Amino acid sequence: MIKHTRANTVEKRRPPCGRHLLNVKMRAVTARRKRHRLLAKLSAFTLGVTLACGFAWFGLAKALDKLFFDNQAYNLSNLTLELDGVMTPKDLLAETGIHIGQNIFRIDLAETDRRLRELPMVADVVIERLMPDGIDITLTARDPVAWVSSSSDASAPYTPTEMLLVDDSGFLMKPRLLQPEFHQLPIIYGVKVAEIKEGSILHNDDLWQALSLLREARNQAGSLLVIRSLNLAKGYCIDALTDQQACVKFASGDFETQLAKMQRLLQHCRDTGRELESVNLMVRKNTPVKFVMASLPPPPVLNSKTSTQKSKSKKN
Repeated sequence: MIKHTRANTVEKRRPPCGRHLLNVKMRAVTARRKRHRLLAKLSAFTLGVTLACGFAWFGLAKALDKLFFDNQAYNLSNLTLELDGVMTPKDLLAETGIHIGQNIFRIDLAETDRRLRELPMVADVVIERLMPDGIDITLTARDPVAWVSSSSDASAPYTPTEMLLVDDSGFLMKPRLLQPEFHQLPIIYGVKVAEIKEGSILHNDDLWQALSLLREARNQAGSLLVIRSLNLAKGYCIDALTDQQACVKFASGDFETQLAKMQRLLQHCRDTGRELESVNLMVRKNTPVKFVMASLPPPPVLNSKTSTQKSKSKKN
């Protein structure tokens, strides 16, 4: 059994000799040199890979330019446009910057799509490259249902250049091309000027009521009612003017019932030959209705010869 004495403990704690310190320093220097050599090799490898990738990218870019971007076989010569009445082909080329003879791979389709979607009258855009020299652009126009005027006077002159179109969602837009069917759309008067802004949805309760009324009238089968204008100025009701210049007062809401009553009234006018002048559909029972009075026939016009003969016959 070995006894641990104080002498042994002191000997173990004796600091290392000079030779041992020299070996430790040599190992540290060797390890440091190995790390430096490893870092140098890693740096050289990284630099080599970077240069190789750069040369490869440069070569690939040159090859792509030669095969595609500078290849005249891919120059645009067939431009197919379906514009749905939104604009003319000339306007589209000016809006997108596309021109015949341009390489189809140099045309930024994403940017072209973005520019066209920013136009208020455009609801959807589809753009395709058609190899080897074609581009196909299809536009889908929004479907307007009425004009919106800032004036509250329904007798104001029809000036489409100073009004905005509105679709069924309340989106306001100004047409680039004034289509013939736009002239047949009803006009909504009495909307606040501050709320009328092209390219935005009009959040106005009265306007939503007017659009709902027009939607219900369009969906009514065999409807005899043709609305030419709606006036929202009063707020508590909608004053409508028909194609026969009849004044119709609608209550806000429950348009289905009011339109059904209006349909029966128009059928009565058609069957009896009477002409409607005004009706107040806000009253549910005993609806006030006013018809156009039939004009009296004009008196017969007698010439001088006939009147002379009649006067002679009376004397005789």
